[in-house]
Amino acid sequence: GPIRSEIIGRDVFTAAMEEVVSVGKARGIPLPDDLKNRQLQFFNDLSDNMKASMLIDLEAGKALEAPWLSGAVSRMGREVGVATPVNDTLFAILQPHVTGKT
Repeated sequence: GPIRSEIIGRDVFTAAMEEVVSVGKARGIPLPDDLKNRQLQFFNDLSDNMKASMLIDLEAGKALEAPWLSGAVSRMGREVGVATPVNDTLFAILQPHVTGKT
């Protein structure tokens, strides 16, 4: 809810999804043409009180799945020469918390 309610949150989510699609297509993955729109609709349909599993893990001090999400988009983007500045930034922000509390 809080991320969706702010235009910048929506813009970041949209840009991150555009990067995912660009990287996937550059890797030859046959993604549906409407993937971004379907993900945006899913995002819009979530409850305002919903918490992402990664936030739940972050709050509990558990290891995060960021290396397999935004981190993977960043890594694969580099491999195929596609810029992924939004996913790079999201992963960099989460990096100090990836292993959970030590």
